[in-house]
Order: sequence, then structure tokens, then C-alpha cells
Amino acid sequence: MTDERSERVDRRGFLKTSSALLAAGAVGVRRGEAAPPSALPRDAGGLPTAPPIEMVRIGFVGIGLQGAGHVRNFLRIPGCRITAVCDIRAERCDWATEQITAAGHPSPTVYCRGERDFERLCETEDLDLVFTATPWEWHLPVMLAAMRNGKHAATEVPAVMFIDDCWAMVETSEKYGRHCVMMENCNYDRPEMMVFNMVRQGVFGEILHAEGGYLHDLRAIKFERANEGLWRRAWSMKLD
Repeated sequence: MTDERSERVDRRGFLKTSSALLAAGAVGVRRGEAAPPSALPRDAGGLPTAPPIEMVRIGFVGIGLQGAGHVRNFLRIPGCRITAVCDIRAERCDWATEQITAAGHPSPTVYCRGERDFERLCETEDLDLVFTATPWEWHLPVMLAAMRNGKHAATEVPAVMFIDDCWAMVETSEKYGRHCVMMENCNYDRPEMMVFNMVRQGVFGEILHAEGGYLHDLRAIKFERANEGLWRRAWSMKLD
């Protein structure tokens, strides 16, 4: 076993053991009672930071149903430019180029030579951020390629589907000092941030476990014969 692999296993084992010990030794908190200071979440110190960027240069990978909406969204945000686009379908890159130039921005560099052409984008372009709105199985490869080439990475949901992929994402971010974030509006809207603030203030006491979810009827999309239907059906059959 290599030192790197051993370090990874030891680290994971340490986190599992620590979590178990914390749960076993947890002291109960009565309903409505503020949690003790030691039980409140704390800011993680020593994490990599990035200086402010006056104009964020974005490489966009995946311009399907979700990706098209995100292209329009980014074009409305001051202080950012989509300077490169990538999709396996040339017509989708052409569509994105039309949107970008119509908004008064320079024409982006286009990458559409195949399903792994995002790697060439990450290696070639001078970018600050690479955003992926590809099918789920491509989220991690795009993010890893971005961070390994010195770019911050952002992805549509879900970021990854498996635990080992979570570790690959975290460890690559730490190794290259690049940020990696799942861009999810259902995490950062007012109700979610309100609950997050309440947790930090200890309103619910010491939280040992929490779950959440919402209903999203995707039947129309999953049964369509184009766009997201082509890959969402496959994931639904694989996971159900």
C-alpha cells in the first residue's frame, strides 16, 4: 500500500471512529434548550481561500435542458463572462455562442470534438471557473479535470453519486487548492439559510441526525425521447 493510499484510509478511518465516539458520548439536550457551545458547528480554520476576482471567466460544459437555463442566468450576472463552451452536440455550442454574443460579449471558444473534449478545455483555456451541467456520470470527471488544471469547479446536482467519488472530489480540492461547489438553489434559498442560522445558534439543541427532501414530479422529462429523458431514465432504472 502506498503512503498516499495509506494516508487516505487512515484519514477515513479516523473520521468514522471520531463520529462514532462523538455519538456514543453525546449528552442529551432538552427540547427548546440551546445546545452547549461545544456542540455548535464551528467554522473550519485553515481551509484554502481565493482572492476576489473582478471578472470571473467561465468555461461551460453541457448545454442541454438545464445547461441552457444556466447559460442565460450567467449572462444576467454582472462580473462574469462565459469564455468557453463545450458539448458533444455542435448545435448546442452554436446556440450558446448566439446567446453570448447577443448579450454583447465576445464569442466563446467552442469544444465539441467528443465526450472528453472538456479535458482539452480545462487544459487549454485561461479560466477561473468550470461549470458542468452534464449528465450525472460526467459531473465528477469534469470537476476533477478543472481542479487539476488550476480552475475552480462548480456542478449541477448531484455532485457525485458514490462515497469514493465524494472523497476524490474533496481530496482533489485540497491537493490543488481549488474550490468545488454543488450549485443548488434549494440549499441556499431563504428558508434553508434560516434553518442553517438556527442550527448555528443552537435553537434545536445538539443535532445528531437530520434528513430532508422534497417532491419533484419528473415524469414528463423522464419519458421524453430527447434531452434529459435519454439519461435520466437510465439513472432511475439503475437506482430504483
